[in-house]
Amino acid sequence: MPTLTDALRPLFAGRKLVLTGGPLAAMTGTCRRLRELGAERPFLLATGMGTGELPGPEEAEWCVVEVRAPDVIAEIRAAMRLLRLLPAEVLAAMDRWDPAREALVLSPMFNELPEIAGRRVYGPRRAGWRRLEDKVVVDALWDDLGICRAPSEVVPAEAAALRAAAGRLDRGAGTAWAGDARQGFHGGAFCLRWVRGEAGAAEAAAFLAARCDRVRVMPFLEGIPCSIHGMVFPRGVATFRPVELVTLRRPGCNRLRYAGAATFWDPPAADREVMRALARRVGEGLRERVGYRGAFTVDGVLAAEGFLPTELNPRLGAGLSTMTGGLPGLPVGLLDRALVEGEALAFGAADLERQVLAAADRSRAGGAWTVTDVAATGTRELPVVFEQGACRPAAGRRADGVLSFGPSGVGGFVRLALDPDRVPAGPPVAPLAVAAFALADEHFGAGIGPLEPATAVR
Repeated sequence: MPTLTDALRPLFAGRKLVLTGGPLAAMTGTCRRLRELGAERPFLLATGMGTGELPGPEEAEWCVVEVRAPDVIAEIRAAMRLLRLLPAEVLAAMDRWDPAREALVLSPMFNELPEIAGRRVYGPRRAGWRRLEDKVVVDALWDDLGICRAPSEVVPAEAAALRAAAGRLDRGAGTAWAGDARQGFHGGAFCLRWVRGEAGAAEAAAFLAARCDRVRVMPFLEGIPCSIHGMVFPRGVATFRPVELVTLRRPGCNRLRYAGAATFWDPPAADREVMRALARRVGEGLRERVGYRGAFTVDGVLAAEGFLPTELNPRLGAGLSTMTGGLPGLPVGLLDRALVEGEALAFGAADLERQVLAAADRSRAGGAWTVTDVAATGTRELPVVFEQGACRPAAGRRADGVLSFGPSGVGGFVRLALDPDRVPAGPPVAPLAVAAFALADEHFGAGIGPLEPATAVR
């Protein structure tokens, strides 16, 4: 059976590579996988130290340019601006490491620049693919592909139009307002509001009008937020298992807090197959309509009537990275770049699907994470256990997971990493995240505040 590692090794063995666009700790895994594929010691251009294990000096050369921002979306946009105009000292450091400028740049999934620091970008994103991520245009794609979705209206980002649409669409649980991409990419529920009352409507209308021209209004869908991932090859589409999107609610607030991804949750078997069939149809449609290659994710909610999609992310998603990050021999992030680049591979969609499904169903992964305004200077870790709905320090007992608190470009970063040998497959992990974040506030002073999980309805 062909292996992905064998297929990718000829592409990266002996190559000089630059990794860019994120905190240093987030690059450690990719750095090590590249070295396992035979790449030379890479150069890491990081936007901060990050939370977690850092690569050793023997593993990589690196340069850190601290990026500070008020929120995650602003942080991503600032990182993209940095790549357009790098400081002179960064360019000098890269030229000392790569004087002939022969290295390839592995840039963030949001980058569309064909060249960074005089070096070719490997597999940059295409603008035509990025436009499909806009929340106000994706419903047309669902309709074109014959995919069932919730009713919606796209209206001007004006208070009167928004309130009128909400009045027509509210089924009793309020409405969800999602803004367009006028200012560029946004995700993680940043331009999303759950509107239920006048105060929430007023805040949402003002917030969205300052950032968007149009807004999609739809009924709020109760259920488990989740996603289904796929990967488009020149021939065939690989589809994987559902992923829980840990999306939490703050009591009395119209904002939702996206807090990571995990694969412990199992939807009903029939719903799983519906989601996988939907992903295959979407992947084939993307290839036919815009020549798409690489990873994508369809996000939505497993509502009372089944899975209903709410957005398309035509790029590598956090859920697929979570699903495969600990699986030996399956560096799907590098495969994604190779597919976007147009490489001919002796490894097909069926090979990937079979290997990922077998491994990901057997080895669950993930947990939860979130940024905070409270700054952290270094990473602190606390083994934890879950008892009677609460999260407590393990205090010498075998831990169910590890709660960590460290730096981010926003201030602090809290991560709950769950032990798959201790946490059962089946139930969603959002209740565990709520309990763990409460302990992070108590133990680390993280300043997250009270949160609530979504409610399963199937």
